Amino acid sequence: MYSSREGQQWFSNDTISTNRRYFARGINTESSKHQLRGIINTLKHATKTLPIEQQLVKFSEIPKTLDETPIPDIIHGTLLFFAERFKDCDHNVIRRCILKILKDSEKHISQNSQSSELEQTIRKIFFLLENQSNDPIARALTLRCLGYMSVLLIERLDIQHGILQRLDSSVEIEANAAIFAADKLCSKTEKFSALAYEKFVTLLQASHVSLAFKTKLVRIFRHMHWDINLARKTRIICLQLLEQCSDDEFVLTILKTLTFLSNRALVDRTDQINLLIKYAQNDPRGHVKTSSLAYLTNIAPKDLTFEISHILILLSIVTSAKELNVKAKALCVLTILFQQTRLLCEIASIDTEQETRLEVLHYIQQCEDLIQDKVIEINVITVKLMSVIIIESKRIESISNILISPEWETYFSELSKRIAELILSNTNQLIEFISINQTERDKYIKLMQEYLKCLFSICLSDNNLIKDTSKMIINILQEYIDISYDDVFAQLSKFLLKISEYKESIIQEFREDIFFFMKSEELINMTNSFTMLAKTVLKARPENVTQAKEFKESFMERINQFGNFQDGRYTQNQWNIYLIGLEAGKSGCFSIMGAIVTNFVNEVDVEAHRFWLRALSNASNAEQMILENIEGIQMQLDLFDEGVKFYSKCDTELSGLMSLIDNSGVRVFGKWFCQLRARFFSTMKLILAQLNFLSSRAPKLLDPDVVNINESLILLARMHDFVAHSFLDIDAESLAILESYQICCLVLAYAIQCLLIPSFQKEEYINPMLLPLIRLAHRDENDSILTGQYNDMNSRKNKVQYVLRARCVEVLRSIEKCRTSGTSNKTATQLSQFVLFILSVPINLPPFFFENKQGTHLKWSKVPALGWSQSGSRVSSTAVSDKEKVVIKLEGVVQLSKKLAKKHLKSIQFIIFGSKTDIFEFDEFEETLQGNFKFSDLALAYKGKNIKQKDTSEANYVATTIVPLINNYFATTALVQFPMDSDGTGFLNIHTRIVDDKNIVWTIGPDL
Repeated sequence: MYSSREGQQWFSNDTISTNRRYFARGINTESSKHQLRGIINTLKHATKTLPIEQQLVKFSEIPKTLDETPIPDIIHGTLLFFAERFKDCDHNVIRRCILKILKDSEKHISQNSQSSELEQTIRKIFFLLENQSNDPIARALTLRCLGYMSVLLIERLDIQHGILQRLDSSVEIEANAAIFAADKLCSKTEKFSALAYEKFVTLLQASHVSLAFKTKLVRIFRHMHWDINLARKTRIICLQLLEQCSDDEFVLTILKTLTFLSNRALVDRTDQINLLIKYAQNDPRGHVKTSSLAYLTNIAPKDLTFEISHILILLSIVTSAKELNVKAKALCVLTILFQQTRLLCEIASIDTEQETRLEVLHYIQQCEDLIQDKVIEINVITVKLMSVIIIESKRIESISNILISPEWETYFSELSKRIAELILSNTNQLIEFISINQTERDKYIKLMQEYLKCLFSICLSDNNLIKDTSKMIINILQEYIDISYDDVFAQLSKFLLKISEYKESIIQEFREDIFFFMKSEELINMTNSFTMLAKTVLKARPENVTQAKEFKESFMERINQFGNFQDGRYTQNQWNIYLIGLEAGKSGCFSIMGAIVTNFVNEVDVEAHRFWLRALSNASNAEQMILENIEGIQMQLDLFDEGVKFYSKCDTELSGLMSLIDNSGVRVFGKWFCQLRARFFSTMKLILAQLNFLSSRAPKLLDPDVVNINESLILLARMHDFVAHSFLDIDAESLAILESYQICCLVLAYAIQCLLIPSFQKEEYINPMLLPLIRLAHRDENDSILTGQYNDMNSRKNKVQYVLRARCVEVLRSIEKCRTSGTSNKTATQLSQFVLFILSVPINLPPFFFENKQGTHLKWSKVPALGWSQSGSRVSSTAVSDKEKVVIKLEGVVQLSKKLAKKHLKSIQFIIFGSKTDIFEFDEFEETLQGNFKFSDLALAYKGKNIKQKDTSEANYVATTIVPLINNYFATTALVQFPMDSDGTGFLNIHTRIVDDKNIVWTIGPDL
């Protein structure tokens, strides 16, 4: 959301009249100008006073500055300065430095490509080429700079022609630079590709042009994918060149170029596959074979034109090739191809000719033998291939209309167990190798890591295999405990940790074995391995309070031993113990998290650390209080107030932390989560109190208490959804946790609506999120599909959310039974039991809770004309006449965090409305969930005209605009009319929503 108090808006000054005055609320709107002035002044000072070497040092720091503050104003101003310096300087070493800056800033140039602000920068860079500089090095550097700015040259025909002319240069560095610039341009625009095509062909066919130049030039043809006819003409030319020249580098370049072209243009793909396989099978040069197979890996992932004949050729290469690199690459291609279920289906199907089926099976069995090959690297690649075949065979078995031939069915039946045993055998051998040969230790550990990844993927769909494998892993740990190789044991321990995330029940069986193993002195000295195993045990937490207390005592005994706990403090392995404490919170073991972080609070010297640890301690106290008293909490509702107080303290501690690290005005998920849980506890208290009261009497007509708790639950569900979609960087697990509690609230509200509110008093509404669960609820409890759904729930990460959903299905089934039978005896009691069940399931603290802040930000291209001074007083105002509409311009870029760098955003939506009052004048707006939720609700209500009559005077005019995001850049204008109070003062509010490539709407606010 974006209110004009903390946001940035500006007005077109020539559209403003002078009768009434409006104030713009905002942050210090001069900040970006001030930053830009500081950067430019520093650069100018360096230019005037420092020697060239020190100038280069100052200049080279700029890309990092732009990454940290990617504000369009700063980007435009800084690049313009460097363009002027590039044009006017006398030293090519400075120009090379500026070229490096443009290279490192290419993503910022791309994001701001729709802005007109960079036009002057282009002109100054092009100046040397346009004015025929006598310095060929300067011209070459200019061409390369233009290449990095190619996204801005799509409509600049003058510059495009200038680049093409330089291809004829007799100076090698200039001609090579022209190739670079042309290549960049062809990747950005169809017009230039078509314009330059004939020029490229002429040069490639010219006898006076060197082979080295042709090799560089032909690479540009990979961008001729814009038009099918152009792509096909390009392919014909390349094939002709391939026949004319057998030079190794030239042949490989053309094969690679045709592969990229085929991938992008989606034409002649079968021909390209056949061409690459021909070279891989028949070319006498080993590196040509290897490269051809490597290019096939680029086509294989998404191509549906591979056939069984191709598989047979690749298998024959694997079994017959003498070169290890060729064998390895062919195995890699097969691994990718077999990930397409279609191919294995065709091979194993009874409809395929028996001779073909048997031939492929024979080759596959030969490949399986390679797992015991002397070359360990080949072993690992073969294991990857076999693990893919196992996974896909399971998928094929689940497809009812596929008939598998008997020989393949027999082969599939024992494959998983056989490969798992081979992997464990090879893992044992690797441990032996490491104990003998320390020089290749790192290589062997990486190979072991790959083995165990494959083993995990094989086991995941087979509970019996997981159980046997986990037991064998524990046996290996116990057998080799004396060698005390922490890095080796950490890989095995990590396997058990991954299993615990998906198969908690299996680890439950081995918890005592792992506990016993954790007592050993050797493991205590293996820091990483102990940490992994401790996290594994936390995933298999006890089911009831009594067991939980015993578990905590045993676990903390081992932790204290690991940390050498003396005089109330840990004296070793403090960081690992802290990480174990965080994992306890993520696993719902709050008593353990609380015990660990409390021990650290008084030991840390940094105030920020104390704030954070106290926040974690308060969060664990809040959750643990409810869990420990769940059996009597229905009669001790005041305990909820204590939980709310603990979360309020957690919120306060996080505020203190944020104040120390200068995070003001930025949303912090941890704070919002605290406020959400406090709201959750308050609502659960209200519901239990009302249900206790209702259990002794039937609800009256239009009973306000019943209606009140129903509305409270719906509001709480919406708040969970709001928090989940207010942080674009949120991880999938955190999102799923919030969604699970949202569903619980909706199920409770639906139950109250169905059972406690008479049908003639309500208009029945079913939230779409409940429909999948309602469909499951209508199935018989012993239904195979329902059983399959539950099994699927139990095989995923974060089991808690699926436990809650399974219970929701049971409640929905009970609702249907009550409605069908027409009886609703003890309804309030049953609903109370469901509430208590929700409270008894320990929430896993979302992983995003431990993130400092969201990493994605909205950056505005223009510094707004109005705002607050640093002292907090209004420094400017704009006058408009009564009922006059004002044009505002919205331009900027959504700056994604590193982990979302490849995420595609479709559009940004602005809901702009005025208000007579400053809606959030006294709030620390971005810190409060309630304020943001209220603002979002208000904006969406104005958009939908869903405003109560008494509120309609607030917004006489609402502007809604949806703007496509091009490279995450947006620019639009909107016409807005302000409402006025008696003093003629009004306020502008802007609500921001972003739509991603999956059409999910994120209410991300101004400080993404």
